[in-house]
Amino acid sequence: MALRIKEVAEGSWAESLGLVPGERVLSINGHRIIDFIDLKYYSGDEKLQLEIERLDGSLQVFKVQDSWEKPLGIIADDHFCRQCVNDCIFCFIDQMPSGLRETLYIKDDDTCFSFYYGNFITLTNLTDRDYRKIIEQNLSPLYISVHTTNPVLHQEMLRYDREFNIMEKLRFLDKNDISFHTQIVVVPGYNDGVELERSLADLDSLGYNCLSIGIVPVGLTKYREGLKELRVITAEESGQILAATSRYRRTRCSDEIYIKAGVDIPDAEYYEDFEQLENGIGMIRMLLMNWAEEKKVFIADIREIEPTLVFVTGLLAEEYIGKIVAEINAELPGKARVQSILNDYFGADVTVAGLLTWSDIEKQLILGDDEVAVFASNSFNSERFTIDGVSAEQIAGKLGGRMILIDEQFQGWEFLGF
Repeated sequence: MALRIKEVAEGSWAESLGLVPGERVLSINGHRIIDFIDLKYYSGDEKLQLEIERLDGSLQVFKVQDSWEKPLGIIADDHFCRQCVNDCIFCFIDQMPSGLRETLYIKDDDTCFSFYYGNFITLTNLTDRDYRKIIEQNLSPLYISVHTTNPVLHQEMLRYDREFNIMEKLRFLDKNDISFHTQIVVVPGYNDGVELERSLADLDSLGYNCLSIGIVPVGLTKYREGLKELRVITAEESGQILAATSRYRRTRCSDEIYIKAGVDIPDAEYYEDFEQLENGIGMIRMLLMNWAEEKKVFIADIREIEPTLVFVTGLLAEEYIGKIVAEINAELPGKARVQSILNDYFGADVTVAGLLTWSDIEKQLILGDDEVAVFASNSFNSERFTIDGVSAEQIAGKLGGRMILIDEQFQGWEFLGF
């Protein structure tokens, strides 16, 4: 394998050397180049020797002196994502209906994405060469799905067909000074109770390189025909999880566990650096913190527009969005209300705003003539499409030409159609 050049930056060494898109970088200073991480890591030296496969198939070696004078300028082709080799009993992708965006069905389990984007990986598909690369290039921190440290139960839950012991791998990474964040998806009847206590104790025994232990509840949709019978955690079990995790350092539970247990979301100190924000751990606290900082500016902005604001959200965050709405109405009476949306598409057990579809919102959201919908950015992907493929601009058009889009952590907002 080699890395294909997608683009060549203007004014770069690559342009000076005459490299063009479609050619392949075979090695830099004798090191094989397979992915964008290799490219970034090995091109950092002052002197570079590049082995390039030209468009006609010939090989050519280029030398660069004083590489710091300008950027190398090789923009890599889209990364070939390594796929998951497991067949987890709780895999969310297996519970999705057909017809959604193609990228939603990719079961990535890729070290590069873990290091670069914070995606969680299981380590079950790594070779010795992969571990050597992690250590040599210091790919740290990684984000690792553990689920259980019991090797027998681990294989039962992830259903792979090879020898594997997660604690041995974590100890190896720790010994080689590779740090990592971990997560446990709690599946009632499998890795909860005594097994959860065992996993927490094992992870707690690791060195300082185990940076955090995130605890999240299993997510189940209504599309489970032919899959193993599972259930969501109860309110009582949520309380038990909170009690168990409180005895272990570096352990943080998702917002959903607190809400389901009927326990207030912790203060900011609990989350330290909010290491697992994208895992739903601390998102509400961060939202409330940012709201407190932005409240005056936001209220000043909406004071200038006439419509009443309708905050559209999932069931999970309804209570906390309601607190923000109450503060708005204290300043501007009757200016805002909350509209929670039941997730009929995936099933009522799915309560996060990020998995709401436009089809459900369209059926349930009723706006008055003097009202405008307010959406959190996590209701859309980075290209501003809902999970069922409707753009924010299309939705604004369907809702009378106007809507407000607020960053999911209240770090900014946008008025569409005003």
